Amino acid sequence: MRTSFSGIYIALRALQAQQVSLDVTGHNVANANNPNYSRQVALHTATKPYPAPTMGYAPTKGQLGSGVEVSQIVRMRDAFVDLRLRQQLHGRNYWETLEDGLRQVELFFNEPSENSISNALDQLWDSLQDLSRDPELQAVREVVVQRAQVLVESIRGTREQLQRLSENFNNNVVIKVDEINVLAERLARLNTEIGKVTATGSTPNDLLDTRDAILEELSKLVDIDVTQDYGNMVNVTIGGASLVHRGTAYALTVMTSEKDGYAGYEINRVVWAATGSEARITSGELGGMMAIRDQINGTADIKGISQALDEWTMEFVNAFNDQHALGFDLYGNGGVGPAPFFTFNAKVPDDPDELFHAARYIEVNAAIVEDVNLIRASSVGTAKGNGENARRLAGLRSGIISDQYNALISTLGVQTQEAIRMTENQVVLESHLRNLKESVSGVNLDEEMANMIRFQHAYSAAARMMTAVDEALDIIINRLGVVGR
Repeated sequence: MRTSFSGIYIALRALQAQQVSLDVTGHNVANANNPNYSRQVALHTATKPYPAPTMGYAPTKGQLGSGVEVSQIVRMRDAFVDLRLRQQLHGRNYWETLEDGLRQVELFFNEPSENSISNALDQLWDSLQDLSRDPELQAVREVVVQRAQVLVESIRGTREQLQRLSENFNNNVVIKVDEINVLAERLARLNTEIGKVTATGSTPNDLLDTRDAILEELSKLVDIDVTQDYGNMVNVTIGGASLVHRGTAYALTVMTSEKDGYAGYEINRVVWAATGSEARITSGELGGMMAIRDQINGTADIKGISQALDEWTMEFVNAFNDQHALGFDLYGNGGVGPAPFFTFNAKVPDDPDELFHAARYIEVNAAIVEDVNLIRASSVGTAKGNGENARRLAGLRSGIISDQYNALISTLGVQTQEAIRMTENQVVLESHLRNLKESVSGVNLDEEMANMIRFQHAYSAAARMMTAVDEALDIIINRLGVVGR
């Protein structure tokens, strides 16, 4: 049999449930501008009705409800959207890193402009044309040397900038590995806290939001896979190897090794600190840095561009020097033997297949700089006024040398455009996923205001009900049977 105080208990539970709901609404409003916060909802559940079926239970007209309680406070998240967003962050930061690097490379070449290599080449060809018409004039010869020095400076400057950019990416690998280790340690600590709270039967919503925010930051740096276990803890892996397992973080470290003789600096390799085995990183910002440095997955890379510039420089020097050697200078010397117009301030390898930083070491022959009469402009030793060899040197303008340089620039442009297009696609997809996430997890102030009014009215109704029950009990306890005494 229900007691006389059942109404009090029902009203009390209603007051408590609405109060908790108001508190949750207030928490939502307070975090409306917190980008890492997920909207929370207090789930109302009817409490056990009376009477409960037992042995010898006598059926009644129906069970009486005993009120309401907040069964759980849940955060609104879509696990599938979270997974897709993390995967998208891998790709976006990978392509953004490639785009940033390739844009810088384009700025180094600065084509087309007055300060570019192609413009310096055109200036050299024009000066050689002038020399073919006036091979005896010292001023014209001086211009040829000056234009050649401008070309050399353009080539060497571009190559040095490429080298420094590659080294910067290599050094930044260390910084990104440190960031990953810090985030992994924070994840492991959060896992431990979340596991303790979960073990008590509660849901640590705010801690889960903090952990999801760290997972997103980690996804920007490296491609990770995330799984959640029975204790509400996450396990994070990179290339199948554990970065975080429950409350334990496994650190990455950097090992330096010379990849080959071409790089010119020690290559930073990302390995697991415990085993020394190389970590398989293919995406994220760190993956992009390693890709543009080492040409991973067939992407454009600084090494390939630098190598192409070096190869073109070597072919240009060989072609120019070979033609120059066939001519005669103003002293009548020439026709046989080497007569380099361009040289290198470093030893050229004897093995033609050995990689060489030709673009970093090219220079104009110091002897020709000192004495411009050594320029072999003539095709006949006894004819000082002959400028045929200078004309032939200028004719290299329309040969394979110019075509190869244009092909290098065109390839760079295509690679940069691909990186830009992929980045734009990734940004659009990420924006779509963030909108989906916001539609589920975001705090809408209008909705929260409506909820606040709804819970406030329910609270007022529950309070009014308690007053009504109290008045009825007052009549039963204090007034019943008073009349007629």
